[in-house]
Amino acid sequence: MAVNFIARKCACGGKLEFDPDKKIWICKYCGTVVEREATFDRVQVDGIEGINDVVRQTLLDIANGNMENANRNLEDCERKNHKHVGTLIANISFSLANISFARTQDEARGSLDKVKIMARRLQSEFPVIAEEEINLYESFGDNASDIYANLIVVFDTLNDKSRVEYISSRLRPEEVFSGNANLNLLKISIKQKKYDVVEKIVGNENHIDKADVLKEIMDDYPDDDKKKDFIEKLLNQNVACVLSDKYFQDYFNKSQDSILTKNTVIRKLADTQIRCNAEEVVKALYAEMTEYAVAKETFLALYETKVSDQETEAILTFCLAVNQSFDVLTAFLDTLLEKQVFVALKAGTVITFLDSSDLDADKKITVLEKLFRFEIDGKALDTVYNYYLNNNQDTSETRMKIIGYLLKDAGSISTGTVSTYVVKTNTDGEEKINIVKQILETGINRTYLGDLLSDYLLDSTDEPSVKEVISAFLMESGFKMDSNALNQYIAVSEEEPDVKLSKIKKLISNGTPVRADCLDSYILSLKKPEDFSGEILKVLSGYHFVTGFQAYARYLLECHDIDKAGNSTGMINSMTCDLRLQNITVSHLDNEVSCNLLQAYVLCSKDRYNTAKVITEDFIRMKMKLNTEIIVNGMTMKFKKYVAGKKAELAPLTLQLCEENKMFSLF
Repeated sequence: MAVNFIARKCACGGKLEFDPDKKIWICKYCGTVVEREATFDRVQVDGIEGINDVVRQTLLDIANGNMENANRNLEDCERKNHKHVGTLIANISFSLANISFARTQDEARGSLDKVKIMARRLQSEFPVIAEEEINLYESFGDNASDIYANLIVVFDTLNDKSRVEYISSRLRPEEVFSGNANLNLLKISIKQKKYDVVEKIVGNENHIDKADVLKEIMDDYPDDDKKKDFIEKLLNQNVACVLSDKYFQDYFNKSQDSILTKNTVIRKLADTQIRCNAEEVVKALYAEMTEYAVAKETFLALYETKVSDQETEAILTFCLAVNQSFDVLTAFLDTLLEKQVFVALKAGTVITFLDSSDLDADKKITVLEKLFRFEIDGKALDTVYNYYLNNNQDTSETRMKIIGYLLKDAGSISTGTVSTYVVKTNTDGEEKINIVKQILETGINRTYLGDLLSDYLLDSTDEPSVKEVISAFLMESGFKMDSNALNQYIAVSEEEPDVKLSKIKKLISNGTPVRADCLDSYILSLKKPEDFSGEILKVLSGYHFVTGFQAYARYLLECHDIDKAGNSTGMINSMTCDLRLQNITVSHLDNEVSCNLLQAYVLCSKDRYNTAKVITEDFIRMKMKLNTEIIVNGMTMKFKKYVAGKKAELAPLTLQLCEENKMFSLF
C-alpha cells in the first residue's frame, strides 16, 4: 500500500514548510496553515511493489538486524529508483549497520567511507525534509516504530537535527519491538536527555535485551531516583551473569554514581550468583561513606550475601588502619555484630588501629568495646596490652583513658608485659604510678613478678622523682629482692644515702636476704667518700658479714664515720685475710708510699684523735708493726726515717701519733 499526499497550494503562491510538531504545512510567505490529506492508492511499477514499500522493508530488516534480507531489498530499491530519497536513506542505514557487523577493520572503514559519501549526497540533494520524504514516512503506516527508532540513530549519527526532530515526532517508543532498535534508541534518548522515552523503553521489557539496557542505564543514565528504579527493575540473576562480576567491579571502581545508587546494585547482586570482591567494593566506596547511616547501608547490603572470612578480615584491617573514620568503623563493626559474622580478631589489627588512628580516646574506646566482642585469644589480647602499654605514643590524656579501659577487665595480661612496662617504659612520667597501681589491681599473680622490684631498682630509666614513688609503692606492696639483686642495687644505685637507706630497710623488712659480702660491696661501690652512710653500714653489719682487705682499707682511710673505732673492730674480726701480711699504696705529701695498713692510717687518717688512737692501738695489739720498711717512690727505707725527714710537713694527727709511738726518738 503506497501513501500519496495531495497538498493544497497556498493562495499566495508561497513555499510551504512542514512543522513536525503540529504535523501541518505553513506558508513561509504569508503564514497560512495548509492542512494535508492522505489518500491511499496501491501503486504498481512494472508489476513490482512501489519504492516506499521496499524502502520500508529494507529499513525494518536493518532495525531487526536481518542484514541479508536488508541487502536484497536494498538492491530492489536501487533497481526501482536509485535517486529516490528513501533509497539513499536505506543505503546510509545499511552501511552504518554494517560497521558493527564488519569482520575486519578494512570492512568497517569501507562501510564508513560509504556513509560519508552518501551523507554528503543527502545533505546536498535533500537538505531539508521535502514532500517526497514526508510521503515516504507516511507510507510506513502505524507500525513503523522499529524503523523510526533506527532512523533516529542514523540521523543523529549524521548530526541531522531536523530529521531527528521530525522522526522523533512520529515515534511511539512503547511500540518498538526490535531489541537492537530499542538499544540504539535508548542510547540516543539518554544522549538527548529524553528520559520519558528511556522510561518507555525500559518498560517494554518483553522486547529489550535487559543486560544491554541495564549496562547503558548504569553507564550513561544520570544518577537519580529513577536510575535506582531502573536497576531494581532490570537487574536479576540472568542479567548479572551476562554482564559478569568484572563489569560490576569496574562499575564500583569507576562510576561517578552516588553511593546510594551503588548500594542498590550491591543489594540486587545479593540475589544473584555474581560475587564481587567485598574488600575492593569497600575501598571503592569508602570515600563516599560520609556518615554512619550511609556506611551502614553499604555494609548491610554487602553482607546480604556470603562474604569470605578473608574478605571480612581485609575489610576490617582497611577500616581500622586506612580509613580511620569513626562512622565507617562503627557502621562496619555494628553490621558484623548484627549479622553475627564470625571474626577471629588478630592482635596486629587492633594494634594498627590504636597506633595509627587520630580518633580521641572516647571514640577509640567505643571501637575497642565493639572489637572485643569478637573472638580473640588470650595471647593476642596480651599482645595488644603489651604494645599499647610499652610502645604507643598517644597523648598522656588519651593513654590514661585507654589504659584504664584495657586494664578494667585485663584477665590476660602477662607478667612479661607488666615487667616490661614497669621497668622499661617511661612514656607516662608522673602518671606511671597510677597505671602501676591499676595493673596490680587486676589481680595478677604477684608470685610470678618476684624479680619486678629488683629489675626496677637496677634497670629503670624513670626520672628519679618517679622512680622514688614507684619503688616505694612496690615495697609497700610487699615486693622484695634476692640477695644478689640487693648487692647490685646497693652497688649501682646513685640515690641519695638517705633514700637508699630507707629502701634497704624496707627491702630487708619485706624478706630480702642480706649476703655476707653485702657490706663489702657497698663500701667498694662508693664513687666518692662523701657518699658513705654510717647508717647503711650499721644496717648491713647487723647481719652476718665478712670483710675483704680492699673494702676495709677504703673504709678506714677514706670514709667519715662517727663510730669508726667500734665498726673497725667489728670489721677486723670479720676479715677474710691476715691484715699483718697486707700492704697498700697511698699518696702522702706528693710521694707514693707502699706500706702496711697501720702505717698508711697513721700517715693519711683524717679521723678525730680519740678514734685514731683506738684504731692504732688495735693494730698494735694485733702485732702489726709501725716502724718497718716502706717503699717511697721506689726507694726502701724505715718508716721512722721517712716521718723524721717529713716531720715539719706532717699533719697534726700524724705528728701526734708518731710521737706517741716514739717515731722521733733515737731508741
